Amino acid sequence: MGGIEGPKEQLARLVVERIRFEGGAEPRVDHDVFAVRYGDDSVLYLDNLLRDTATVSALARESHVAHFVSTEMSSKDWPGNWNDALPRLRPVLKPSTYTLGPPSGLLLSRRVFPLVDELVAVDMPGHRATVSWSTIDKWGVDPSTVFAAARSNLATITQHADPTKGRAIQRLIDDGGRYYTSWLLDPGWLESHRGRLGCPPVAFVPDVNTIFVLPSDDPELLAKHFAMVEQQYIHTSRALSPQAYTVDDAGSVVTLDTVNPEDPGTARARCVHIAHEYAAQSSWLTRQYELEHVHSFVGTVTVKTTPFGPRTVTIWGDGIDYTMPHTDLVAFCQQDAPPFYVQFGDVAAITGIAPVAGFDPRRYRVSSWPDWETVEQLRAYSIPVG
Repeated sequence: MGGIEGPKEQLARLVVERIRFEGGAEPRVDHDVFAVRYGDDSVLYLDNLLRDTATVSALARESHVAHFVSTEMSSKDWPGNWNDALPRLRPVLKPSTYTLGPPSGLLLSRRVFPLVDELVAVDMPGHRATVSWSTIDKWGVDPSTVFAAARSNLATITQHADPTKGRAIQRLIDDGGRYYTSWLLDPGWLESHRGRLGCPPVAFVPDVNTIFVLPSDDPELLAKHFAMVEQQYIHTSRALSPQAYTVDDAGSVVTLDTVNPEDPGTARARCVHIAHEYAAQSSWLTRQYELEHVHSFVGTVTVKTTPFGPRTVTIWGDGIDYTMPHTDLVAFCQQDAPPFYVQFGDVAAITGIAPVAGFDPRRYRVSSWPDWETVEQLRAYSIPVG
């Protein structure tokens, strides 16, 4: 790769070198799908690895690559049949954009919380790898059976709250193989903290390795953790969620805003979560559009403070083809005119825009500025945002 290396070229080179070190035959870069192929039919897709290593040091990047390659190559030694795999299955939580890229749809996943998915890993000595649809096809089992088995195995390793610990904040950091953030999927685990805290518990999972549990009846403590978790969430390459999770009256784990919408931290956390996931999707989609020569601006999301609380906002500009995210508000912007803001539901009803198939989170393709009559209708529904 002559000349100055960009981030993608550098990452691909490191992966090729590591595959050679691990004994892989004839590694070569597939630029069309951003992957490295080796041997007869083996392939490592690199989109997620690029995102995970975007902000790390050169030394940390090499460590990430070494772990990634060794894990993926050793996954070929997975249990070959269902009976051998069954006791090794564990559920894992990942952000909704984790499966973006060429492998999209190949990894077994399902939505369990807003913008958070449940996947299944095979836990093996020294590493773990994620279950795909092709794997369960070879095992001859259906998805519900795989998820149920992983949840059942999880229940054997979760440790319910010790009532003698009182109201102390619990902080668990996974140093490998403990699956702490997955404990949210054990329906009795978070509920078990209610007795020791004397109120409904609240959990935060800012990254895939960290979980906090604290009482919900201390507004100052909650506010402190919302702010701290947001910073941890936006500054890690392995982000999971900035939102708070609690247990509802039915015993289900839900985001805190569904049972306590008046808490000032919940609205901002929801907005930050949406903006971050759309940012990851935007980066991937921009690369795809470049490869496919699609001329559409990939819209982004900002978080805006308004008189009615934090809201997500995207732009619909004059004279530009947009692939637009679904936000609380749309800012209509024309040159030499102040923007006006309309709630997304009103925008959809007035303009008739519909989601484009295949995007999660949702996207809408708008190829032109609305006509004069439609703009006036939109303006009539505009709201002041300060």
